[in-house]
Amino acid sequence: MAEIARRGVGGLFDARGRDGRMQYWLFLLLVFGPLVVLQIILQFVLTIPPLDLVMTARPGAPAAGAPFLEHQLRAMVTMAYVNLGLQLLGALLLITATARRLHDRGRAGWWALALPGAVFATGLGQARRMAAMAERMPQVFAEMEKKARPDFADALSFPARMQASAGVDWPSIVGGLILLWLVVELARAGTAGPNRYGPPPVR
Repeated sequence: MAEIARRGVGGLFDARGRDGRMQYWLFLLLVFGPLVVLQIILQFVLTIPPLDLVMTARPGAPAAGAPFLEHQLRAMVTMAYVNLGLQLLGALLLITATARRLHDRGRAGWWALALPGAVFATGLGQARRMAAMAERMPQVFAEMEKKARPDFADALSFPARMQASAGVDWPSIVGGLILLWLVVELARAGTAGPNRYGPPPVR
């Protein structure tokens, strides 16, 4: 593990050579593990509603619960952008390691630049959808207040309707397909013997 950390951290700015699968995936855990812990802490801090909003929210009274739900949705939008930043940071830290892993597959390391690009496109698309949903919340609450009695089926379909109202998220679709290709490529075994990027890594 120490050798994996040394090779990964010491090679943050060196894309030369080849990295095997175990080296790459364990270093990925070393990079994203602390970022995931930080993400959980920030999500907990950012989404805790103020006590006054909790006290005013009452079951069966949509108007009273509207400020609470609006706060939660706005916190989710903020968290979506925070997640985007953390994921992009992790992707940037992995560029050279991804390049070396692609070298092991016999592919040009420049393809590693697709990693932060795809993460940015996917995260930005999701964050923009959350922001669009937050903008529609006042209209949704106004519709809920008009109903004398809440409809259970309507409540169940609420998330799907909100997602549909935001439209097709093409950046996330394209970014997701690129990430899928990268994951498949990085999970495959390296080329046998030396290739144009050097001798095979010690596995």
